[in-house]
Amino acid sequence: MNFSIKKLLILPFIFISFSAPIFLYAETVNVDASKLLSHTDISFSPRFGSFEEDSVFQVSILVNTRGKSINGIEVRINFDKDRLSIINQTGGTSIIGVWVEPPRYDNTRGTASYVGVIPGGIITEAGLVGTITFKAKSAGQAVVSTASNSKILLNDGLGTETIVGLGRANYTILTKAPGGVQIFSETHPIQSDWYNNNSPTLSWIRDPGVAGFSFELDNKPNTIPDNIADGDETTKSFENLTDGLWYFHIKGSRNNVWSTTGNFLLRIDTAPPAEFKPEVNYLVAAVVETERVLVSFFTTDNLSGIDHYEVGIIDKDQPPTESPAFVQAESPFQVPLSAGGRLEVVVRALDRAGNARDESIDVKVPSSITKFIQDYLVYILIGIILLGLIILILHYLVGHHIIRSIRRVRQMLAKEEVAEEEKMFPQTDDIPQNGEKVGDMEKPLSENNDNPNNYIDRIH
Repeated sequence: MNFSIKKLLILPFIFISFSAPIFLYAETVNVDASKLLSHTDISFSPRFGSFEEDSVFQVSILVNTRGKSINGIEVRINFDKDRLSIINQTGGTSIIGVWVEPPRYDNTRGTASYVGVIPGGIITEAGLVGTITFKAKSAGQAVVSTASNSKILLNDGLGTETIVGLGRANYTILTKAPGGVQIFSETHPIQSDWYNNNSPTLSWIRDPGVAGFSFELDNKPNTIPDNIADGDETTKSFENLTDGLWYFHIKGSRNNVWSTTGNFLLRIDTAPPAEFKPEVNYLVAAVVETERVLVSFFTTDNLSGIDHYEVGIIDKDQPPTESPAFVQAESPFQVPLSAGGRLEVVVRALDRAGNARDESIDVKVPSSITKFIQDYLVYILIGIILLGLIILILHYLVGHHIIRSIRRVRQMLAKEEVAEEEKMFPQTDDIPQNGEKVGDMEKPLSENNDNPNNYIDRIH
């Protein structure tokens, strides 16, 4: 009995002695077990970058599940509110299918968040949670980081939290370079126009903080001046430039940062249009008194091109004046002519730069009637000949009509005389009949000559 009690008494000690190492080992296992819990990561892309003041850039929030299926995300983000501000936050292509709360941000606190559920879960190495568009506010180092209260839950039916690797991104905000220098010119104000002044003057505006300028003038449109200041003046003049296109390039330096290059185009043309010779052609009008002359002209200009023509008329029969009055005209130009006038027509060609070339031609015009006769002499002669023929024909026709009328009158007179004779000398039996000869008397003349005109002629 005593032995049994002893044994019972000893058993607790034996149990304690054996169980002590077991309990100690279990405590050690619990500490190491934390390393076996699931891990996930939240990161930013890009993680590094340099951006200029007032510029904007996008940052993507990514999740790496490390081979585990997850179905719940709560991402809390902190950013430097003094150097960055959010201007847009999207989740349109996010792996989150159901938003527990919509994506939101607070520029005053410098925070942003994405909270949602992924139905069915997802395993991914770079799942897109959302995209944030930042604007760089001021120069310096800006940090974007994942807040410690961010959570990612496993798709295990229990919503087990994972150990989240908190991402961090560092961005350098650079001082904004001065903008392109604003250039203007009093001598060549409009870049699209041509000028005949080959000594331009250029000026530009100095922005606050700009210490100097680097500039260059050449015939190339895309030249970038070097980073060596040529001075701090704001005006530059050039002399005796050759004709053609010239480009002025300039950039400014502020806090040792060079601005973008400003450009200004100069178009120079000092040459007049090419020589030409006007031509004269007469225009025959329906009314002679309004006859005109056509002056034709044409020329070219190699650089700026022809802008327009002007015409001036000098009357050589009048006292000379200093200069004729010019009017804008096109070829051919109709010049009204006075009768017998002697004119000098001056044609002035002007290019788009204002250069002019004058060419003239003399116009010697006879009187209108004489000019008409000279131009239509052949037709006039043909008309005279036709008129003469018509007169001759009419004369012939009229003459023959009169002769026939005279003959008719003579015949009538002859018949009347014969009738009178028969009344005076009536016929008897002793008188020969039908032309019989009695003594030396001949037959009646009517039988000797049937033509009564012959009888009339004999009477006369």
